[in-house]
Amino acid sequence: MRGFKKLVLTTTAIATLATAVSANIYTGQLTSYSDQQVLTYLVREHARDPSTFEDAHEYILLNRPAIMEDYLRRTLDRAPDTRSTPSSEPSVGETSGIGSVFVLGVVGIAAAASLAGGDGPGASGPPSPSPRPSPPPDPITDPGPDVPGLDDAADFRTREFNRNYGLRLIGADERYAKGARGKDIKIAILDTGIDIDHPDFLGKIDTEYSYSFSRNSRDISDSNGHGTHVAGIAAGGKDGRGTHGVAFESELLILQGIGHLSASINRSIDAGAHVINHSWAYTKWNGNGNVVIPITDFTSGSDLERSLGPATIAALDRAIEKDLMSVFAAGNDYGLPEVSYLAGIPHLLPDYDGYVIAAVAVYEDVNGKAEIADFSNHCGVAMHFCLAAPGAGILSANNGGGVRYDGGTSMAAPHIAGAYAVLKSQWPDLTAPVIAEIMFKAADDLGDPGVDPIYGQGLLNLERAMRPIGEVVVYQGTTTESDAMPLAETGIVASGALAPALNQALAGQVLMVADAYTRGFELAASALVSETAAPAPRPTFVREVQASDTLTLMRSDHGTGIRVDGDVSSYEISLGAIDPDADPFGQLLTEDYAFGHDVQLTDALALTTDHAFGSAADTFSRTSIGLEAKDGDGSGFSAQVGRIEEHGTVLGSRFMGAAGQDGRSATSFLTMSGSVAFGQDTLLTVSGTQSRTDFQQSGLVTGGENLMGRAGSVSISQAQFLGSPGTMRLSVSSPLQISSGEISIDLPQDRVAAVAGQESTGVTRTSQTVEITSSERPIDIGLTYQIASDAPGPDMLFSAGYRAQGGDPNPYIGFALSHRF
Repeated sequence: MRGFKKLVLTTTAIATLATAVSANIYTGQLTSYSDQQVLTYLVREHARDPSTFEDAHEYILLNRPAIMEDYLRRTLDRAPDTRSTPSSEPSVGETSGIGSVFVLGVVGIAAAASLAGGDGPGASGPPSPSPRPSPPPDPITDPGPDVPGLDDAADFRTREFNRNYGLRLIGADERYAKGARGKDIKIAILDTGIDIDHPDFLGKIDTEYSYSFSRNSRDISDSNGHGTHVAGIAAGGKDGRGTHGVAFESELLILQGIGHLSASINRSIDAGAHVINHSWAYTKWNGNGNVVIPITDFTSGSDLERSLGPATIAALDRAIEKDLMSVFAAGNDYGLPEVSYLAGIPHLLPDYDGYVIAAVAVYEDVNGKAEIADFSNHCGVAMHFCLAAPGAGILSANNGGGVRYDGGTSMAAPHIAGAYAVLKSQWPDLTAPVIAEIMFKAADDLGDPGVDPIYGQGLLNLERAMRPIGEVVVYQGTTTESDAMPLAETGIVASGALAPALNQALAGQVLMVADAYTRGFELAASALVSETAAPAPRPTFVREVQASDTLTLMRSDHGTGIRVDGDVSSYEISLGAIDPDADPFGQLLTEDYAFGHDVQLTDALALTTDHAFGSAADTFSRTSIGLEAKDGDGSGFSAQVGRIEEHGTVLGSRFMGAAGQDGRSATSFLTMSGSVAFGQDTLLTVSGTQSRTDFQQSGLVTGGENLMGRAGSVSISQAQFLGSPGTMRLSVSSPLQISSGEISIDLPQDRVAAVAGQESTGVTRTSQTVEITSSERPIDIGLTYQIASDAPGPDMLFSAGYRAQGGDPNPYIGFALSHRF
């Protein structure tokens, strides 16, 4: 074997004026921060500008998956809906020339231009977009508002809303905007009665079942004013006057006669109520006055049962059977460490846990922080089923008309009862214990960390209670018991070739996801797509060393290889792609190794075969065969047909989690190019690629057929530019992009409604095939100047360019230098 004739020592300096087009905007600026710092920053960014969702989703998916679930939980209801707008495509021009191979070059230019600019065989231009159904509302976490025009929290921050600070403190406005307002839910109020003529209650009272136990009649007029004030907090109507209740669309069942516990529970069940509010308690004389009887006065469950009596125990048992929630005020004994014994029933009788909530009162201090009210009892031993709610200085309906202020745990309890009604209206399938647990887990922690004997589970947070809690999943079947994939692990990292088509297929589509309580939440399906923008052409500096008469060594920043030249044929083997930008698919798939074989048929015509494989990041194989004709002046023609088979990707796009699994795709392609020389130094080259891709997989995106793609470039180069030893080249190119075809999707849409009050496990799905139409293609402009020689001395490559259409301009400048010794 002959020794090496030349040794190349290479140094490279590259100055980049902008990040790569595929880089995420957060990649550089968040590298040095912890996961928690990144999560806090991205959530704040989202609150400032919801359009940052896709960039943040992509950054977290690729760099910090551990915080994905928390990020989605805190931003899911504002995830943006990405939509693509069809547009016409530019066509590449053509030229003409003379001579034999020159004529082939002209033919090649025309054919390449047709491939690069057409939408498929026989196509004369972009297809007209087919009619599509009207898109559903923008992405939300629950069904759309039932009051037209009110779809923003700010719309509900009216003077009527603001007059009761408690509504703001529990985050009610955020949920009203999503349609949760207590509709079709009935709240029972056992109290002193109600002002039936008050405007806040017109048309809201169940007159058939409302009843006065103390009068033994249907006269439910308020003898004190307390009941009117409580009812207004829970469900006072939204009429533009005074203030309104938490669940202002709920119906009221008024039961007059404090102390009639068993009768009120039974009548509430008979009337179909969902929650009953008790802003009262049994009291005792302590020598200084009446105080509530605390739960700690009882030493055992049997002791408590004897005090309640068999009628009340039977009513409480029936409440469990009929799923009735009871909310009890804790008492107003100025810091008494325990709740009233009615509010503490589950402490000694655990069978009722999940069906009773104790309510303590807080106020908002000058710094906007919730603090326990000085008059309020504390949660004490009832801490695990106790919530804090606004109860000091609450404005609500006044007996006789208008509004008035009042305070006490009596005012805290109806905030909780109203919040329960709002949640129940949103998810009527959920049972009382499940809704109670959601309210507990969503509460703002106050006092000592975790559950504590003052604030219990913490401050009622209706806004958070309406968000997903626990792991958010995507159902893969037709029931909640079917396999599910975590949303945090679900996504599509789409190549520039496929991303516009995927965005079209998913635009306007709703994806239902579910939390740990199987509650359904809506998400814009297109939010799953994180697009890797089509890469701009950045010329690769390929360095070759002729080791012998027949052996050439090749190297670039992307790969290394060898070429063996014979009399009529040559062989090439490489590890990695030597020049990925020379191939429209090289920008999408990462080669691990490749080999090629050329056979010279005539002096000017060669048969070429190539094979490439990816086995690490991309599992694929590519095989092609072609013809190449070239004249001495550079004029020529080439044509290549081939097939790419991918396992787990589609044109380099990755489907993760529920988005797609076990995918297989096949792409057939035709690439043609033509070059025409003008004089000895000027060369015009046009290349075009047409491809067809089909794929099948399981998941939300189930496949695609006849996905027609195209790519093209036109360049003109001038050797001995301005008398220098280098070659200047100006190029205009468009990377491969799908422009037509069909993509099939299968998306969970909603939970099946309950039947006869029994929760359903069904999940409704929609399966459809979406026609893909042309969208705006990226157009890149590049300029290179290269000095390369086989003789000892320096080689140089200078490159610059920018994106003229189809994305950020993202200008770049690159410089590479090597020296041969």
